[in-house]
Parts: sequence; C-alpha cells; structure tokens
Amino acid sequence: MSRSAEPGAATASLADIDGSMLEQLLELALRDASPDEVTPPLGGAGWTPERIDWFRAYHRSAAAGLDGPAGEKSWAVVCNGSPLGSIRLKRVLAGTARHNSAETGIWLGRSYRGWGIGTAALALVLAEASRAGLQQVIAHTTAGNIGAQRLLTSAGAVLTHDGGGAVSAVVGLPRRLDS
Repeated sequence: MSRSAEPGAATASLADIDGSMLEQLLELALRDASPDEVTPPLGGAGWTPERIDWFRAYHRSAAAGLDGPAGEKSWAVVCNGSPLGSIRLKRVLAGTARHNSAETGIWLGRSYRGWGIGTAALALVLAEASRAGLQQVIAHTTAGNIGAQRLLTSAGAVLTHDGGGAVSAVVGLPRRLDS
C-alpha cells in the first residue's frame, strides 16, 4: 500500500517494507543516520552487527500491521521512488487489552530533514491511525529535539515536559463516522 501527501513542494508517501525496501532503508540508515536515531543502544557505539540485525528483525516483525501479533506497522517514507526514512505506529497496551491509542516514531536521513517530508509523513500516519479507529497517537522525544517538537506541535499535539529532559506528545484524532 502507498498513500501520498504534498506539503508545499515536498511529496511524500508511505510504502510497505518488503525485502528490497528493507535493504534500501538499511543502506540509507547506514549512510545518512546516526544509529541512536534509528535503533536502541545495542552492542556498543556506532552501527554494530547487533544494531543491523535488530533493524532487519524489527521491520520484518512490523510487516504484519497493527492487527498482527506485534500490534505494530512500519512504513518507508518515500519521495520520488526513494526511501528517505521510516515511520511507525504501535498500539499502546494497558494490561492485556489493546486500547485505542498508538505510539508513533519517525526517522529521516539527515539529508532529507527540513524539506517538509516529516510533516507529510506524520500527516499520513495520523490518517492511517484514524482509519484504524484509533482515538489518539502519542510520541516521545527529548527537550533538545526542537525539530521533533515543532513537527508534533504542527500536527496538533499537546506537549508535556517532564522536567527531566523528556517530552511526551498526544495528538487527538477525529472520531470515525462509521464506528
């Protein structure tokens, strides 16, 4: 599946991540992103074999979608046929029940930041969340990540600073008329 949005001059779409797209995303991440922006801290500093293995395994497990076993879906953020990063939705669990909330996260290659691609990708993933019947999308960042805070605020998020350097964001979604 691929959906598109056009913020100003930037056109972005979300594409499913198959084997070929996964390898293109990995190549982009290795070339144009810090591993700390893309993966958990595994196996030391830099792009370690553990981080590369995690990257592949993560995107394979998220292929089943929001209703799959992981309750998570990731997409490649694509412009002009090339991946520029990825964005995800993961259902928020409380106890053993899935709630009508999901968490999002995005990374873009350094070369593609500031073009409006993040804004377009977030709008697309919020539309996906709304179609899935979710009521809100949350995100987490740091007080120092002003770009992420601006992106989230522009999407209508309410930001909460915890005083320790963490920032949480909540975007309320419109109710579906068919539910």
